[in-house]
Amino acid sequence: MAQFVYDSSGRKYSADSTAGMYANGDSNVFYNDINPGNTVHGVIVFDMPRGVTPVRAVLHDSLFSNGVSRR
Repeated sequence: MAQFVYDSSGRKYSADSTAGMYANGDSNVFYNDINPGNTVHGVIVFDMPRGVTPVRAVLHDSLFSNGVSRR
């Protein structure tokens, strides 16, 4: 997955796809294609140290996209 969060110091943390599979149960959220007009709901788990607060997320639809950033 190409999803990341950043802390207030600018450190980047990656999504943990294994933890995400457990968090989403039997759902195949991460392995199904999403066609235009369709939506899916799931949980993205990030591997961050305890006590660190994310301040920005950058989400991509593929490894090659520019992604979107949200604070």
